[in-house]
Parts: sequence; C-alpha cells; structure tokens
Amino acid sequence: MYRLPFSDDGKWVSAGNADDPSGAGHAPGGQYYAFDFKHNPEGAEVRAIRGGIVVFTENNQDCNTWNKPVEDPCYGKPGYGNAVLIRHRDNTVAAYNHMQKGSIPVVNGNWVAQGQKIGLSGNTGNSSEPHLHLDVRTYWNNGNDFGPTFPIIFQDKNHLFWRPKVGDELQSDNDYKRQEDWRWCNRCQGLFYAGNSGSVCPAGGAHLGFGNYMLVRNTANAPGQPDWRWCSKCQGLFFSKHSPSNCPAGPGGHTGGGNYSLEHDIGPDYNRQDDWYRCTKCQGLFFGGNPVSECPAGPGGHSKGGGNYVLYKANFNTFQGNWRKCNKCLSLFYGGSGGVCPKDKAVHNKTGSKNYYIPYGFIQYPGSHHYRRCKKCSVLFFELWTPSKCAAVGDHDKTGSLMYSVAQDSDSTPTILAPDERGWIICNGCQTLAASSGQWLAGKCPNPLEPGHDDHKFDLLHRRHHGVLS
Repeated sequence: MYRLPFSDDGKWVSAGNADDPSGAGHAPGGQYYAFDFKHNPEGAEVRAIRGGIVVFTENNQDCNTWNKPVEDPCYGKPGYGNAVLIRHRDNTVAAYNHMQKGSIPVVNGNWVAQGQKIGLSGNTGNSSEPHLHLDVRTYWNNGNDFGPTFPIIFQDKNHLFWRPKVGDELQSDNDYKRQEDWRWCNRCQGLFYAGNSGSVCPAGGAHLGFGNYMLVRNTANAPGQPDWRWCSKCQGLFFSKHSPSNCPAGPGGHTGGGNYSLEHDIGPDYNRQDDWYRCTKCQGLFFGGNPVSECPAGPGGHSKGGGNYVLYKANFNTFQGNWRKCNKCLSLFYGGSGGVCPKDKAVHNKTGSKNYYIPYGFIQYPGSHHYRRCKKCSVLFFELWTPSKCAAVGDHDKTGSLMYSVAQDSDSTPTILAPDERGWIICNGCQTLAASSGQWLAGKCPNPLEPGHDDHKFDLLHRRHHGVLS
C-alpha cells in the first residue's frame, strides 16, 4: 500500500484530489488523479510513497513560475521546479514536484526504499504556494512518452486504505524504510527475496514465489525484532542471532546483509498476514499456515520457534496497457493479439485507437470488477452476466485471463470521477465492453438478436500527453 509522501510533523495539509467533495483537486486532464499537499514553511522532509529506481531528477531550479509575465527571467522555466521521478517494480512512475533547490539527495539509477527521504518541500516551478505535487502514472519513458495518472490508495496511522481530502487529518506512518519483492515459496514455505536471481530452495531448484511482501530494512528504532538478514546465497530471510544456521545453497550456513525488523504477536489485518515463524533448525522464516514444508537442516520440515510474526502485503494498483478500440465493431480488445471482429470475422483493427489502460489483480479501484479477456476473440467482457456471445464461436472463454476492473460514470458508488472517456458500455447482448459513440445500438454485436451494442456506461483511462511533471 502507498504511504503518505512525508514525515509526520503535524503541519502537512491536504489540498484535495480528483474525488474530493469540496471540488478541490486537478481538473480532468493529464494530472487528474494528482494530489497536492501543502506545507508552510518550506523545508519539510519528502519521502518515497513506494520503493523503486530513480529515473529523473531536477535539483538546480530556483525559479517560481506562477503567473510570471513573459519578460520575467523565470518565465518558461520547468513547471515542475525541482523534482524526482521513481519507477516502481510494475513500471508505474511516481512524480514528486516543486521541491527546494539542492535538497534532493538521490540521482538517476539509485534504488530507494519506501519511506526513504528524497528531498525537501519547496515552492519552485508552477506553484501558487509551498506544497508538494504528487502523481503516479501507468508508465513514464521520457517527457514526451508517458501514460495517464490513476487513483492510488494510501495507508496511514489511522486508515488501512484511504484517499485524503480537504480537511482530513494527515498522520503519516512513512518513517521506516520498507523493501518489497519478498515472496512466499509454496514448495518450502520459506520467505525469499525475488529482486535478485539465483535463489535456492531446499525442495530443489529455485524458489517458486507468490505474493509481494514488504519488510522494514535498515531503520533505527523500527518496531519489532531486528537482526533478521537477507542471505546472499539462497535469497532467504534468516535470524542472525541464533546459530548454527543452515542454508540450502551449501555448507557454511547463511551469509548476507541488511538488518530487517519483524513485528510479532499483533495479529493480522487487511494489509498484513500473521502465522510466520522462525525455524529452530535452519533459522529461516517460514509460513506456518501450511502443514508441509521443506527445511534445509534435514527431514521433518521446519520447526516452529518463538514469535508469531506478521508480514505486510504490498498491495498496489496494477495496470495493463495496449487495450484498443476496434474501428469496425467498436469493441475494446487487447492489442497484443488480433482477435476476431464480429463485423467481418477478420482480426480487429486498431487504426486510430488510443492506448487504454485497464487495472487488474488485487486493487482498490472504483467501479465494477469481474472483467475478463476472451481467449478466442480478445475483447474485454463481463463474466457475471449472460448471454455471453463470442465473435469466434459460442460464448466468451476466460481461460488464463486476469481479472480486470473498469470505472463507472461518476454517479456510481464509490464515486471517483472519470478522468477521460465516458460513454463506454457493456452490451446486453454479448457482455462486451464497447464504445457507444453517443449512439444506441452502435458498432457490431456478435449476438444475432442484437444489431448493435447498447446499455450500461463506463469510463476508461487512456494515454495523454500533458506535462507529466507540471
């Protein structure tokens, strides 16, 4: 889960976001789902909302360009002021804008943890008052090639999932450095780091990982038990204060670095999972919720030691691009395959289409879920309604599909206003998501009883070219 982009000093104020009832926030466009957080005076710590790799920094701007006339020396300077862009493991990119000149300690290529300091708040660039502008985009390659912003959900001291609005009390819990990419291996039940290759599983071969967990790393006074280490030989997590340890990669026990802290005996909740234990035989961390495990110290599986540790889940919205509108049938289809168009039984034609982004997997996202990509015709369809008609033959086939979510019009509940195109519909005849173009019975429906698509309206994110950092 994303955490607020600052330390908890009691002076940060929310200036609104896209779904704020006050009407504050950014207008529909390239920055629609951005947040503005005010802090007066300048100079407050800005921290990463999620870990990743720094892909852009500007640290030498001293101009404020707000309403400057053409003759002013600051006119035309970058609207983002001093800024940092961080690419996350799913290719999404967070932008932090308007920071103080010379305050940014990171450079391109640096890896940063969630909660790591990346600068100080300021008032540079196109900024009306001291504040931090934050947005997250589906991707960013450069200033001319980037995706749209999308809604993100925060966790703080008082909320498990939350989007702060004007007047909300902001109590950040982003003072600890957290590292994601830790996985549960379903073969040995151990925890290992998936950010590096070369893992070794006691069940043989490499670990087979699932989930995405976040661990507090190299942070003084962090809650829980410290002295857990990452093993550089097997990629597993082990407790360094007990010996001997046993590593599946070979003799000599575990060896590695980092200083991780694990909380214990606090129970599970929406964002954390308990039932993790230290093995008294190998000193590794393993999940005790499954009866069969493999221990590198010998037969009989892992042996539960003290503590009932909890791991925090890395729950982040994930988006898939390359969804296109077929200019023949008006259906939304995945552009990575040709599919089958009901108009002429040939492949879909994406000429002239925008690049749409559809959220999938575990997310907190407004609107309707249970959308699937049809294996046969490549369109996006709603799996809970019938009849379901495929242009290839028979009903749609969801085999191998991810589960997608689509935002509804702004009168839906929960309400998050649509940033981009409205007027998309779920057709009653085939359950396909299609563009209505303002017409009833538009496009071509594969159901012979329906000459065109019609009914329920939805909204889609698509690629925009507005100033990603402004």
